Amino acid sequence: MKKTILHSIILFVICLLNVNLISANSDIFTETEENDPIDLSGNLPNNSTRSLTSLSPISIFQYQDYIEVGFNSSLGAINVSIYDDEGNVVYQQSINASAGQQLLIDVSDFDAGTYTIEFVNSQADLSGDFEI
Repeated sequence: MKKTILHSIILFVICLLNVNLISANSDIFTETEENDPIDLSGNLPNNSTRSLTSLSPISIFQYQDYIEVGFNSSLGAINVSIYDDEGNVVYQQSINASAGQQLLIDVSDFDAGTYTIEFVNSQADLSGDFEI
């Protein structure tokens, strides 16, 4: 009987410690880095020009040191380019974009200024501006 009570007390203490650890860790997860969405506009597969909304095949968020690109639909081979305000290419990559894929672009070394990110392939010609 004493063993059962002792085990119950130990289990209770372990549970209390875990609850406190979970609570402390949840604060870490809720303090995420702020992001800003980058709005895209351009030509979609049906060749209509429009401003894109949440139904965009690509979603982009700007963080302090990187750009997060999320592909919401499969676009196949697509060229991703970033231009500075003078039109110089500062980043370029060709990828095979599938739905659910993410691309992280490091912008920590970019100078302060306005940049344009562009996505081009046979299905889309989309671009958006952001500032650092």
